[in-house]
Amino acid sequence: MKNKPVFVWVILSFAYFATRLINLKILPIFTDEAIYSFWAQVALHDPANRFISLEDGKQPLFIWIAATFQKFISDPLIATRLVSVFAGFGSLIGIYLVSNLLFNNKKIAWTACFLYIIFPFTLLYDRMGIFDSLLTMIGIWAVFFSVKMAKDPKLDLAMLNGITIGLGLITKSSAEFYLYLLPFSLIFFNFSKKDRSNRFYHWLGWSAITFLIAEVIYNSLRLSQFFYIIGRKNMEFIRSVSEVIKNPLEFSVSNFHALTQWVYTYMGAVFFFVFLAGLIYGLYKRKHQIIYLAVLIFAPFSAEVIFNKVLYARFALFYFPYVIIILSFTIVTLFELFSKYKKVIIAIVILGLIVPLSTSFFLLTNPPKANIADNDKNQYINDWPAGYGVSEIINILKQESSKGDVYVGTEGTFGLYPYSLQVYFYSNPNVHIYGYWPVDANSLPKQIIDFSKDYKTYFIYNFTQASIADKHTHLVAKYQKGSGNSYMRLFQVEYDR
Repeated sequence: MKNKPVFVWVILSFAYFATRLINLKILPIFTDEAIYSFWAQVALHDPANRFISLEDGKQPLFIWIAATFQKFISDPLIATRLVSVFAGFGSLIGIYLVSNLLFNNKKIAWTACFLYIIFPFTLLYDRMGIFDSLLTMIGIWAVFFSVKMAKDPKLDLAMLNGITIGLGLITKSSAEFYLYLLPFSLIFFNFSKKDRSNRFYHWLGWSAITFLIAEVIYNSLRLSQFFYIIGRKNMEFIRSVSEVIKNPLEFSVSNFHALTQWVYTYMGAVFFFVFLAGLIYGLYKRKHQIIYLAVLIFAPFSAEVIFNKVLYARFALFYFPYVIIILSFTIVTLFELFSKYKKVIIAIVILGLIVPLSTSFFLLTNPPKANIADNDKNQYINDWPAGYGVSEIINILKQESSKGDVYVGTEGTFGLYPYSLQVYFYSNPNVHIYGYWPVDANSLPKQIIDFSKDYKTYFIYNFTQASIADKHTHLVAKYQKGSGNSYMRLFQVEYDR
């Protein structure tokens, strides 16, 4: 069937966008999304602040793309999340190309695409307005160009790879791994050809060009006076070499356990052990593809285990596609080697699909029920970073501001509050938002009480869970964070109360 690949791509594309766009706002805005949406909004409207994210040590590419989306999409959260949606589609195409390039086997490539679509790890982050899905896409394409260049060294591939890695470097510092691991792509270099010396020297020269282009793109950020903050920000998350030498195991055991547990949770037990079996089999058989994929996985994994002092599940996302490819290789190989036991293998695959499919289903319909990593569940659903209640509060403020000026105080000056409100009331002159930190549960800031003399005034508590004893407050509503014990509370402030 000549049109079969086109038909399969139509089905995969439909499945991808259906799973990424259905109920796109069912998970509320969370702290980082509020920050990034706000930065994008500022960058869009103020050319002098196009590098605003560097003030917090974050590279700006994601923010620039989100700003472009916000120009055409009125809802800032949807605009920001759509960056990840389209980046994820780029990852889907990339994972097909990389799988087919490595194994020359379309069954492995199609299987990898299917798994990418249904795994909750990739589903979750392709629907969130943060940097990681974009970094993952860029990384997959960097691997594609690196392998292509090793097989057939050419200037155009070197330039494309340099641009790709450079874009990664202005997305997130983890993209440095694709420069460090470039020499490992030589495993695909054909040393048996007679002109190997000439081709190898070409590879060295083109790799130097790749490195140069990537560094030029990255160092363009020096145009901002805040470029130096990137390094300082990175050190908030990782330890220096001297710190590691002094106490190498300080975080290593807990980091290893956490990363392994998170990947296990998102894959499910069956697929996790099938992946391990395929990895061991591939290494035992000295398959170049598996060795290379193992390097792409375990080099950053080991670095995070040893160096990170702050760790989130999303830090593993950019090397998770290579886990998917090994898993796909294993499934296809099982069918080829044990064709007599086809029914047993099908049963194993069906069992393996139960956990990721059920988790993904709940992410799309009822997130608190989704069995995702505890670290992610706390951040996005059950604890203070989650924005349950934000949309309801926005609707209340929209109604009240249609009648006149409204003043709002928030517990917090950076993060979910006040930014989740500011992005929605950026052009509304009737809504006046003030952030405060810290806030005493027994005494509101005097300024917000004074506003209540003449205007409708509210105060939002997000961190504080204790009873609010200030006599000027009246509880309007409280919103539970997922299935946790954390609540967001909206109080009306009345001066004469």
